Amino acid sequence: MENHGVLIGQRDTDYIGGTLPYEIVNPSGDWTAYLPDPEWQVTTKTDTMACVSFSALNCIETLIRFHTGKKVNFSDRFLAYMSGTTIHGNFLFKVADSIRKDGLVLQEEWATTPDMDWATYYAVPPIELKNKAKNFLNEWTINYEFIDFTKESLLKHLKQSPIQVVIPGHAIMLFTTIEQVYKYFDH
Repeated sequence: MENHGVLIGQRDTDYIGGTLPYEIVNPSGDWTAYLPDPEWQVTTKTDTMACVSFSALNCIETLIRFHTGKKVNFSDRFLAYMSGTTIHGNFLFKVADSIRKDGLVLQEEWATTPDMDWATYYAVPPIELKNKAKNFLNEWTINYEFIDFTKESLLKHLKQSPIQVVIPGHAIMLFTTIEQVYKYFDH
């Protein structure tokens, strides 16, 4: 199985489902009406191996649109750099921790162009941008926990949030389920 950027692992200190308070936010568990615009994690010159960053931001962008009605697009490139994505990819917890500690900036503030190579995509963001990213943390609190990958658990937790899931070699966003068909948002 080809890896598109997800590294498997979790720490003993990571929260397990049930640690954080559970709240039904969207009783239907269907986030279709709040999805962000599709984006690609590849450029014409490289696979950024940033599926963990893309899928995490898809979840956050979907939740923000649900809560505010506003469509936002955060910089996947910024998050991939700040969280330490490598040529092998990244861990879910590293990306989540980076969002919680470093914050986020909008796509137009640290944009991606189709012709970027690896070195250009992972250029160091300016310090002013890193400082600006922290403003996100004044407005939003980000939490995460690892949940069981059972049908019952997924159905329950989809009522709280879209879910970042790992399929072989790739991280994606699960956003709804209809009977036995799960719909996911890929990048």
